[in-house]
Amino acid sequence: MPIIFAQWAHHLTDLAEIESGHHVLDVACGTGVVTRTALMEVGMRGKVTGLDHDEKMLAIARKKPSSIDWQLGDATALPFEDNSFDRVLCQFSLMFIENRIAAIKELLRVCKPNGKVVVSVWDTINHSRVYTALANLTRKFAGYRAATKLVAPWALGVPGKMDNLLMTAGVLEYECHERVGIARFPSVDTFVEVHLRSAGEYHNLEPDKLEQMKRAAEQVLAPHIILNGQLAADLNVNIFILDPE
Repeated sequence: MPIIFAQWAHHLTDLAEIESGHHVLDVACGTGVVTRTALMEVGMRGKVTGLDHDEKMLAIARKKPSSIDWQLGDATALPFEDNSFDRVLCQFSLMFIENRIAAIKELLRVCKPNGKVVVSVWDTINHSRVYTALANLTRKFAGYRAATKLVAPWALGVPGKMDNLLMTAGVLEYECHERVGIARFPSVDTFVEVHLRSAGEYHNLEPDKLEQMKRAAEQVLAPHIILNGQLAADLNVNIFILDPE
């Protein structure tokens, strides 16, 4: 969802300190939001590779002409030699990888010893008033299973969860930087629909229940409605910088 992800790409690449001539890998690149942002930083002498396991995502990424090398692959078994990249990036994807420890080890393996691995995950959902309200409404109108699927992107925001993962993966030194942003949606209805669809629950909800949920959301989220009926959803992100040595 570009409405959510686009603003965070610059935070990620800024912290990565990408320089002209760098070779950069974006793992689980999706449609290439971060990948194209990195391309603007490496200059003519640099190279950017975007890797994803979903060919449909890569097909969308390839529609925009660029020098990016798009590759199909698995984050837990990257098809690259050791020490291949100056910077290895992964935005909002680690939480969806089943073997997260294997993925972290692979990110470190392909990064040069003096390089950086930069990974972003959503902070705990409890730090977002809008998304906490959405989770509660989903639980009320669509049930526990739907709510569990909806909050899955925040799985690594649980305090201590990323620290445990990194230590288990053998990461000895890392930094965590918190960034705060706002995602703007055209309306409360759009906000509800987008996230139910993303969770795969939109068509599982009876039309009357969906309508009830939207009306309840309008009331609960009224303090976050801004100009022209837009909804401003607060989002917190944790960006981890890992030392590959």
